[in-house]
Order: sequence, then structure tokens, then C-alpha cells
Amino acid sequence: MDSTGTLSSLSISEDGEYAAQLNGKDLTIHLNPTLPEFQDVNIVKVKESASKFLKFSRPNSPSSVLSNKDDTVSDRRILWASDTRILVWQLNPLQLHAEIESVEPGATNIDFGGDQNEIIVFHAWNTKLTVFGMDTGRSQVVKTPKFSHSNGFGYRPNKRQFAILLKPDAADLLTIHEFRSYALIGRAVLPTVDAQGLKWSPDGRWIAVWDAASTGTKVLIFTADGQLFRTYTGLPDSDPVFDLGVKGVEWSPLDGRTGKSELLAVAMVDGNVDLLKTNTVSVPPDDSLTRLTNQFTCSVSLSHMFNIDNSPSIWRERCIDGRIEYAEASGSSAFSTTEASGPPRGLSIMTFSPDASLLATVDQTRPNIVWIWTLKSRPNLISALVNEHAVRQIIWHLSNTELLLTTANNVVAAVRYWAPDCEPKIIQIPIPQSETGRYDIRWVVSDQSDHSKFWFGTSEDYAVGSLSAEDGIPHFEVVNSLSTKTL
Repeated sequence: MDSTGTLSSLSISEDGEYAAQLNGKDLTIHLNPTLPEFQDVNIVKVKESASKFLKFSRPNSPSSVLSNKDDTVSDRRILWASDTRILVWQLNPLQLHAEIESVEPGATNIDFGGDQNEIIVFHAWNTKLTVFGMDTGRSQVVKTPKFSHSNGFGYRPNKRQFAILLKPDAADLLTIHEFRSYALIGRAVLPTVDAQGLKWSPDGRWIAVWDAASTGTKVLIFTADGQLFRTYTGLPDSDPVFDLGVKGVEWSPLDGRTGKSELLAVAMVDGNVDLLKTNTVSVPPDDSLTRLTNQFTCSVSLSHMFNIDNSPSIWRERCIDGRIEYAEASGSSAFSTTEASGPPRGLSIMTFSPDASLLATVDQTRPNIVWIWTLKSRPNLISALVNEHAVRQIIWHLSNTELLLTTANNVVAAVRYWAPDCEPKIIQIPIPQSETGRYDIRWVVSDQSDHSKFWFGTSEDYAVGSLSAEDGIPHFEVVNSLSTKTL
């Protein structure tokens, strides 16, 4: 934001299919920026220059985007909001769909709700949440939300019931509401000191809630209607004196065979990751007996203390003749100089591959290293990427086992690429250098070609393209680029 308070920025939709440029009162919307033709450009006027939020509605489901983009474009919308007004346009054909005036100033978050017909507004100081139904003209109010960020609430996959953490007084509450009507389905007073967040499982069967790290390990598992099912308090033989608590949790994607989320990863403050099985598993120790293991008990714990006996593939960033690249390194040389001083602080990033066979993590004690684990029969570390700067972002492709990451590098605009059975690559991107080193990446979800497209850039400059090789040297092939400087 510049000194006049006018937002000048670029916004890319969550699936990478659309882009918008905002400069003062001019909002430029690109409907097909990932195609070489790049023809559908529309400009609309907003009513104020002091903008706060600019967001695209989400696709109904990833599968609908992957199958046929034309089926969803007519349903997609874009939201612009100032401190007192909300405007919503539908994208195809581009036209103003709704306007909400006299919004209370100081909103901490404004976004689409359960679908593109809902707008949710978190009011100042989290006094209440208002849900506006654009197709009905009615609004619903939920009082005292605990957080306005994404860990404080969530919509159930497919059925879209709404779960939210509330803090009306000294106790934390979890409430679950019907889609659209927001009628109360379930209400639970949480046995927590200070609940830190909630997450629906991708199959919509469970809600995980985790408590503050200061209370030790406590993850509560609720059913979809708000009944407490299980409480995870750590490994059975763990010493409570050394229990530093939970940093966060992450569900594995849906298993293609069972249609269920099979794992819940619990990131501990001590840097370990406890993997909890979501189903009861039969383990036959012999021909006549069957031992049952309980749901949501720890099946394995991953440690970020490097063990040279694992023999993973270690790659370290280096600069040769002005070009940065990864070179294979021994474990001792790669990790010997990267251990940070001070107490452990847990994981900053934890994300599953699309088939849940791999897990990528970044431990805050060594924020420049990406750890890649296989979760097959015997989970273990298979690779590590040692970078010169702290890792900012890691994203897996939605359907292919391809990993992109960025680092906080204010010298070179570059993306790091990793995939199984090939050497990782560092590719420079031809966009203006960012003084802060804050580059973002986003896959184009519907692109399943051999050279999948992705976005790379900042709030002022973005390029979309794919990786290719010329004379064996990888480079980024630009399809299109956007810049607020050209508006």
C-alpha cells in the first residue's frame, strides 16, 4: 500500500485460472491469463480507492476444475471490499452481481463463504461474524468468533456445514451449523485452555482441534456433528516434563482407493511429527490372533534430528559463475553448519503430496531446509534440500507428484523444483527483483500437461509459464506476465 492508502496489487485465484489487477479505482480482470491468446480482459470501476480485500470465489471442487473449466467459469465471482462497502461481480459474463453497503468499519476478514452466493464478514475486534446471502438478501450472525483467520473456522468438504471456534467468555466453544441456514447442529464446550485452531478432514468425517502448546500435547477429534470422539495426548511412553506441545496439524489428502483421509499429521513444538492413523487397523501377529489398534493413535513419529544411517538424497544450493543450482552433498557437510541456536520452535511448513505418499516439512530451527519423507510401508527421510535462505512457501501440484518452493531471497527471483527420481532444479524467473525477497508461487490447477503451468511473482509483478529445458539447461518459459506498473 502506498502513502496515499491506495491499494495497487495483483490477485491470482486459488486455482490459478484467473487474475485481477487493482490500481486505484480501476479493476482489471483477466479471464484466461494462462492461455497464449490472453484476450479476455475487462475493466470495471470500483467506488473507492481505499481497498482492503480482493478475492476470487473458490471452485466448487478440485475435480470440477480438473475435468472441465467451462462448467465452472459461469459460477465464479470476484469480491472487492473497502472498509464500508462490498462489491461482487460474476466473471462470465462480467457484470455487477451484488453490492453490500454500510458495512461496519474495521473488518478483519471478508471472503466468500460456503459457496459463491455467500459473503462472510468478521467484524472489528472479532465481536461477531455476519454471513450475507446474496441470493436471498438475508444475513446471519454468529457472535464472538475466536479468530478471523482460516484456522478459526471451516466448511465441511462437499456438504459445507460450518464449524467455528468461539470465545464468549473463559471457555472455548466449538459450534457446527447447517449450510445456508446456519442453524445449530452441534455445540461443544472444549476441554482446552486456549484452543489454537480447527481443521476438517478432507473426507468431512472429522474435525481436529488443537490446544495451546503450553498445555502439552492435546489434539481433540470430533465427529462431523460435534461429538468428542478421541483425545490425543502424545506417545504412551512420553515424559510430560519434556512435552512441549503442539504447533499445528494437517490432514492427508483423500486416498484414491478408500475415499478417506488416512492420516492426521501432528506437528510438535520439539520438531517431531506424529502420524496418527484415522482408521482402526487389523494387525495379525500370527495365523490365529488379530490385534486391533485404535483410531488416532500414533503409528510413527518423524524426527528432524538428522540420522546419517537413513542415507537420504541431500542437495545443497550453490552458486557457480553467477548461476545458482543444487549439488549433491553428504549429510555431514550439508547439516553441520545449519543448526540454529536457541530452543526448538516446531514446524513452520508441513504439506502432503496429492497421493499422500510423501510429506514435505520445514523445521523452524533450520528454516532453510526442506525435508521430504516417504510415508509408504516404512516412513523415512528420502531427500532434503538445503538452501541459502529461509524457505517461504512449498506447494505440491494437485494431481502430479511435483513440488515447488520459494525462499526469502532478495537477490535472485527463482523457483526450486523437486520431483521423485530426478535431480532438483533451481530456475530463475524473468520478473523484476523484489527488494523483500517475498515471491509467491501457485500451480494452475487445471493444467495436467507434461509441463504444468504455475504462477510466480509478487503483489506487483507476476509471470505464468512452465519449466522446460534447452541444451539440458532448465529455464522458465513465460506464457504471460502481469504488472501493476503497466496499468
